[in-house]
Amino acid sequence: MTDAGDAWNALAEKVVTRAGEFGTYLHRPLVEEKVWGGLTAETAAERLGRIRWYMNIAKEELAGVGTVLRACGEELALQQVRLRTALDDASGAGYKVADDGSVTAPTIDTAHMAPGDVGMMHRDQAARAQEYADRIAEAWRGARAADKEYAASIKIFTDAADRCAKGDWSARLLELATASGADNELLTRLGMPDAKAPADAVQSWWASLSPALRTELIEDYPQLLGNRDGIPAADRDHANRLYLPTLLDSLEAQYAAASGDEAAALKDKIEGVKGIQERLDRERKPYPYLLGLGEEGNGRAIVSYGNPDTSKNVSAYVPGLKTKLNAHFASSDLDRARNVADMANERYPDTTTASIVWLGYDAPQMNGLEWSSTDVMRDDDAKAGAPAYNEFLHGIRATNESGFPHVTAIGHSYGSLTVGQATQLPGGIPADDVILVGSPGAGVDHAEDLGVGADHVYVGAAEHDQVTNLPSGNILRYVSPGSEYGPKVNWFGTDPADDHFGGHHFSVADGEDTGLRGLVMGDTPAHSIYFDRTDGGDSLKNIARVVAGHGDAITTAAPR
Repeated sequence: MTDAGDAWNALAEKVVTRAGEFGTYLHRPLVEEKVWGGLTAETAAERLGRIRWYMNIAKEELAGVGTVLRACGEELALQQVRLRTALDDASGAGYKVADDGSVTAPTIDTAHMAPGDVGMMHRDQAARAQEYADRIAEAWRGARAADKEYAASIKIFTDAADRCAKGDWSARLLELATASGADNELLTRLGMPDAKAPADAVQSWWASLSPALRTELIEDYPQLLGNRDGIPAADRDHANRLYLPTLLDSLEAQYAAASGDEAAALKDKIEGVKGIQERLDRERKPYPYLLGLGEEGNGRAIVSYGNPDTSKNVSAYVPGLKTKLNAHFASSDLDRARNVADMANERYPDTTTASIVWLGYDAPQMNGLEWSSTDVMRDDDAKAGAPAYNEFLHGIRATNESGFPHVTAIGHSYGSLTVGQATQLPGGIPADDVILVGSPGAGVDHAEDLGVGADHVYVGAAEHDQVTNLPSGNILRYVSPGSEYGPKVNWFGTDPADDHFGGHHFSVADGEDTGLRGLVMGDTPAHSIYFDRTDGGDSLKNIARVVAGHGDAITTAAPR
């Protein structure tokens, strides 16, 4: 069985080689380099895209079946050893084993034994015979269970491949790449906690494994382990770097067969993944750790500048409006996380700081003319993302080597609402400080409602950041200067920049005033200055002070 698995894996490697040659010599020149044009070329490009899709399906199916066959062979070999050991023990003690697994005790001359001793001997023999029979039966049950379970695992691959081959694109390539049913079953057999288990349970399980086994699992199941809270950052990074090319291949294959909005969304994700890959390849200090990656929704990516497991201070920034996995995210949002790490480590070299950008949810998507978008006006996306963010922070605490990191939750724009919703979950948010910048509201009325204490809540709001003024009374100044209004209430609770909210308010540059036209057209440069070294004034320095545990050193600003 293990030999069969190795043979399937070898065949998969050959398909990988051929798929690479196909992409290099046929698909890329025609589709990407545009060496041929016209209607015939477009038809050929579509056909080549589907062929590439099929090759990826074949590659993943072959590799998946090989992994399952090898695992099944190892499990059957284990049960075989248990069976042989039980048979040898029984035979060595003089017991006979029938074909049906029943065990008979040896015959002993009892002529010279007392009646009481004979009865005791028979009871002992019966007990030992039952013990051998139970061991034999357990080995058989284990073998039958393995056969059934792994057969079902193989069926996952073959069924999905059949649906794809017949044009049912609901059987996505990543269903084969992960074969979640098969992979989770294999990992569960090794004791991995289920998907709902807390991060500290995952951390305990991972720590119980040998280094060699951990390495093997990362190489076999990079997607499942790279996105699992409770697994150390270095291991998640290793897994996700292994998974990234697989994800990119999948996205490109899907893109080749897509059109319209679906193609545009896939192109965004491809550019985002490539942008992250480029930064991983070139950046070294602070070292970037890829803690999460996925194609679900608008895309997922988590990048940390600095190792959160060895750092005393850890911040996790949640981006907001219009954020998705695309080229802009790979550039701008990663820059923001890096700027926080750089500034904190520059100003406080006696401590260590890791800064994370967390895109683990779907932020509302809009353009400048869609301020009435229902996604923007509702808290559904924030509520959906809050549990995942909370669990991520629990994972940061579980894997930190000091056991007591100083954790700061940072929410920008709609991301501040996601952070706010995370604070309202049972048990609160596992953070020491909360920073809200460019916030349309955190879903609460007062800083103390965030659960970390009002003295540990910090707010930054640029004077000309229209997002922090919507749709409170303050928006009237764009329409009717001089209008009077009372305490401001944003879409999502009291305006954090208002004096009624509480907490600490830190200094931020005013930003460019683009007025009502800028608001309508989505031209809001003041909304993007908070993490900028120059345009944001003292904002980045103040964020770094809080993140490094020196919130008492911020330069303050008067609330609105």
